[in-house]
Amino acid sequence: MKFICSIALALGILIQPASSTADYVMQGIGLISCGMLAEGYRQNPKVIDGAMMDWAQGFMSGANASLTNGQYRDLAALSLDAQKASLRNYCDEHPMAEFGKAVLDLYGKLPLKQDTPPSR
Repeated sequence: MKFICSIALALGILIQPASSTADYVMQGIGLISCGMLAEGYRQNPKVIDGAMMDWAQGFMSGANASLTNGQYRDLAALSLDAQKASLRNYCDEHPMAEFGKAVLDLYGKLPLKQDTPPSR
């Protein structure tokens, strides 16, 4: 029964209602407060940890793909464990902040690289 309650809590945190009157730059768990994610993490760390990293990696990959100046952030510069630690540290220090801000903080820490055109 405890397992079912943990899954229900995790899903409740991950499913955000969409408002038709608001415009969002982000959607999904990026809009959930770090404090709420921390509570979900205490209940079911594997589910919340996986969802946080999936969302973070997807957001940062999308941010890289949207750059048109030949620059990108090196997503492999930090190990996944180091990225997780960065997200958790940010959220521990800013429990009222949206998780998306923790991801933006991590993204800004990654080194900026320049695409080099293939040699001919």
